[in-house]
Amino acid sequence: MNSLNQKKTAEAACIKFTAPFRAVCSITRGGLPPRGRLALLLLATLALFNCDALFDIAPPKIEIIEPQEGVRYWNLLPCKLEITDNRLIDRVDIFFDDELAHTFHEGAIDTGFDFFSLESPPTTLNIVAYDEGGNWTEDSRDISLWYDVLMGSYNTPSNAFDVFVSGGYAYVADESSLQIIDVSNPASPSLAGSYDTPGYAIGISVSGSYAYVADEESGLQVINVANPASPTLAGAYDTPGYAIGISVSGSYAYVADDHGGLQVINVANPASPALAGSYDTPGYASGVFVSGSFAYVADYYGGLQIIDVSNPASPTLAGSYDTPDDAYGVFVSGDYAYVADWSSGLLIIDVSNPANPTLAGVYNTPSRAYDVFVTGNYAYVVDGYSGLQIIDVSNPASPALVGTYDTPDLAFRVSVTGSYAYVAGGDGGLLIFDVSGLP
Repeated sequence: MNSLNQKKTAEAACIKFTAPFRAVCSITRGGLPPRGRLALLLLATLALFNCDALFDIAPPKIEIIEPQEGVRYWNLLPCKLEITDNRLIDRVDIFFDDELAHTFHEGAIDTGFDFFSLESPPTTLNIVAYDEGGNWTEDSRDISLWYDVLMGSYNTPSNAFDVFVSGGYAYVADESSLQIIDVSNPASPSLAGSYDTPGYAIGISVSGSYAYVADEESGLQVINVANPASPTLAGAYDTPGYAIGISVSGSYAYVADDHGGLQVINVANPASPALAGSYDTPGYASGVFVSGSFAYVADYYGGLQIIDVSNPASPTLAGSYDTPDDAYGVFVSGDYAYVADWSSGLLIIDVSNPANPTLAGVYNTPSRAYDVFVTGNYAYVVDGYSGLQIIDVSNPASPALVGTYDTPDLAFRVSVTGSYAYVAGGDGGLLIFDVSGLP
């Protein structure tokens, strides 16, 4: 039925209501008591409002929340829609490249479509929404999906918490051990060697022939990995707190030691690491990145702490920034510190003046940001159950999502080398993604 016929039908139906309404008006001028007149007027008014509804031929309104414009998704496409109308929604049809994929019978849709089994990805999403009156509307969005970007994976024996890539090997802090994985062929990673640490291996950094493991209650473990097939303990230092994060620069290992703050350990002699200095941060030191004369500490509820370590024996506070949530990870590139701030997502902080850091930009990731790695124009954020989020930070004031990768379990830490992103994926082990297809 076209819109003209719909209107004629509505007008005809309206006459059935307006005639009684005029009759009631005549009656109420007579001798009915006030209560009777009021009842008749209410009935007539309801009839008139129902009549108005018959003229509602406006189509539903569609809001496409996800997928987002310009974002590339890995095989699993999120679909989040809001359909509103004056009437009830009758159905919503979802099409991919003009082929019907699914029909919903509600206005709020939050789902996902799995394209792993398709030979080629669709390029267009079409939505057609109908209300109970037969009115309809449609909307569409171009979509971009990546295929076969998971190059390889290795199922570590426990939970992969951190990863550092160096010289064809991925060094994984795997809860109860250090796992050394040969990634010279990313499509087929294989175990080269392992070392069982005494504590809870949760952080890792590699420099030269040594792997430095933040081993929680067992502090810093220094492991000789000159022969990856047979790693051996070189030395250890028992920190006062819980060693969680680590960064090595020169002859010093900088340990984010939870309630122990920042511990600066001299590792010039790996067999005999010794405390050089420390700084008691206000929160719980969870991550650390060293750049120049400063150690940037992700200090949980203490936000970002910038510590001057030009004199390792006497670290001093240079500046700080109070992040809105809990700072877990930090990466510094150029004049900016990129902070993984839990439910507040990615914060980009201008640290060109370490004494007065200022917020430059924010990207609110969908889950909880644990860690970040920056290279080129992109920040790679591991976001808990939302996997890997890739954010264009070429304009720090306006970061934009450009790609996502789903992970089978929580994503904890990430390291990027060349065309590959290496994700410590908890129970999912080590995941290797090809990121060469970024725009």
